[in-house]
Amino acid sequence: MKQKITSTALLDRLKGFFTRNLGLKIVAFVFAILLWAYVLVALNPMRSKSIDDVPITLEGYTDLLSRNLILVNSDLGLADVEVNATITNHSELDESRINCRAYLSTISAKGTYRLPLSVTVQSNLGTVASVTPRTVTVEVDNLIVKTVPVKLELVGSLPEGYEIVSESMASTITIEGAARYIEPTVRAVATVDLTDRTTSVEESVDVTFYDKEDNEVVVVTRSKNTPNVTVRLTLSAYKRVNIQQAVSLTDDTYYTLASEVSPGSVVLYGSSDVLAAIDSISTQNLVLPAAENVVTRELSLVLPEGVTLKRGQSSTVTVTAAVAERMGERLLEVPLTYANLTGDMLLADGAPTYVTVLAVGPVRQLEQLTAELFTAQLDLTGYGPGEWELVPVLQGPNVDKFPGVTFTLQEQRIMAALIAPEPTPAPTPEPTSEPTPEPTQEQKVESAPTPEPTPEPTSEPTPEPTSEPTLAPTTEEQTP
Repeated sequence: MKQKITSTALLDRLKGFFTRNLGLKIVAFVFAILLWAYVLVALNPMRSKSIDDVPITLEGYTDLLSRNLILVNSDLGLADVEVNATITNHSELDESRINCRAYLSTISAKGTYRLPLSVTVQSNLGTVASVTPRTVTVEVDNLIVKTVPVKLELVGSLPEGYEIVSESMASTITIEGAARYIEPTVRAVATVDLTDRTTSVEESVDVTFYDKEDNEVVVVTRSKNTPNVTVRLTLSAYKRVNIQQAVSLTDDTYYTLASEVSPGSVVLYGSSDVLAAIDSISTQNLVLPAAENVVTRELSLVLPEGVTLKRGQSSTVTVTAAVAERMGERLLEVPLTYANLTGDMLLADGAPTYVTVLAVGPVRQLEQLTAELFTAQLDLTGYGPGEWELVPVLQGPNVDKFPGVTFTLQEQRIMAALIAPEPTPAPTPEPTSEPTPEPTQEQKVESAPTPEPTPEPTSEPTPEPTSEPTLAPTTEEQTP
């Protein structure tokens, strides 16, 4: 209970402190602010301010290079500076208002040097109270120039249907820098990644340097930039297409043409859209006379618009054309004759009346063939009744009239059936009637009937079979 009363009394006192004589207290607060402003403006006292991370710059670097010297380590780091300045200048002070320099004018040979830092405040905004660090260490080496060979190295693969048409890059690169880095360098490599590239390349490519043991060398150059070379690669879509030879005859009725081209295909460059529509290209036209001949010609290629030949390919091709007579075949029906039937032998019904001759050769000569130029015959000498398998004999036209034509008899064997004639039966005499005498009164005699004479049968002669003759083989193709 006593504690609760004490807390309440304390709150009442605080409330009274802020509310009692409130006007007087406000006037006092305003007076204090005015007094402080007077002190700042009229007296402007000095205060210190720390400025961190001030860049350290070098003075005299151009003169150092003119003496064929170069800094090995050009990054000197940052400095922390404490500045004394009036309160009104504090707001303007930052790292951009501080100049922190190291001077190289005293260096005349390679080596390691400790250089003091010179720090100033711009526009007299204050004075430097301290700087950390007070010195920087620099390493100086001889400045040399060296030219080394540079090689283009392509990694990755172009998309299918694309290839490099041409490439261009300097064969050497000249580097200038610290001797410790330049002297070991013996070669350089510029690397270009071809993965997913479909357009030509023209870009600056950073170069990697190597020593004689193929160890990579980090080169510090005079410009402090990584050396690079300009690489130009011309990329193009490509397609291999066949070559069609445009060779024809003045008349192909009786002659045929066979030709071949060497090479049979070429590689074309162009846009993918144009190449997609091309399956083959043609040579220039060549018209040959209709006569047997073999001709070899150099013909130019006819390229569609928008494409070029792959570098190194010739724009002409060798075409060899052979002109020959047109060959064909023809079937002729040649009448079949049967010769030398023995005795009165007869051919059975249905015996073949013609044979078929296959003629193969030049079309011009085949058109002049007729069946009348052939004879076909079966020799039946010595053959009797029965069925016989016989070889027909074919005689054709004069070979001089139809050179190059071959004749083949399609029927290698002919079945011929011979029969003997039927015998002629003897005539049967008609009976003669005798008069019957009238009987007399004295005597009546009955006459017996006279029998009709029966002719004796005439036996039909039976032909004896003859043995089948053995025939010498007859040539199936008869060429006089």
